[in-house]
Amino acid sequence: MAAEPGFLASVAESFESNILHEKRYLLIWDGLKTTVLISVLATLFGTLLGALICTMRMSPRLLLNLPARIYINVLRGMPVLVLLMLIFYVVFASVNISPVLVAVIAFGMNFGAYVAEIYRAGIQSIDRGQSEAGISMGFTRLQTFLYIVLPQTIQRILPVYKGEFISLVKMTSIVGYIAVQDLTKASDIIRSRTFDAFFPLVMVAILYFLISWILMLALEYLERRTDPKQRRRKAVRA
Repeated sequence: MAAEPGFLASVAESFESNILHEKRYLLIWDGLKTTVLISVLATLFGTLLGALICTMRMSPRLLLNLPARIYINVLRGMPVLVLLMLIFYVVFASVNISPVLVAVIAFGMNFGAYVAEIYRAGIQSIDRGQSEAGISMGFTRLQTFLYIVLPQTIQRILPVYKGEFISLVKMTSIVGYIAVQDLTKASDIIRSRTFDAFFPLVMVAILYFLISWILMLALEYLERRTDPKQRRRKAVRA
């Protein structure tokens, strides 16, 4: 029974030295903002880039198809850390560029390669008869894709997209290699000052979990909104 007060006192002391002393919570806060910023911007960039690469990959023209296939194979086969350091220390070595922007570019390029294949698999899973039916009803090819193929594709790819998105969020923990102060780097700084590895790492692990959980809830909400079954149920209830 006497051990419990001692344990609580130890936790309180660790919290004070790692978080409150010298306002170290500001390091965690700045790292949290950086992690969220990189994750969101890289996701947006990668999603748009993936759509472009998918369009090229599905083109019958070899001039478009071949570069897209090479891009996908190279980016999916290269470790993200190597890509990150290659862009920062080689591509932009002589350019004064923000490391955060480099991280967004690197993670977006990697994410785009996976998203392109997710898009392609989703589009090819739609029966071609639906496209032909849309064209026969007077829609153009673009209208057929936007109003018939795309909504079904989004609904089918969202579960896989969610997994890749959460993986991207967790992968941002390596940006400290290019001097970006994210959550993981913030915990390293605190650990180097307090020599206490447990509390900073546990706190960062909890924050990564919360980020992933909140983003997962947002994507699940989007998935429900795009599910035609859910819309039909609401229409029946109305």
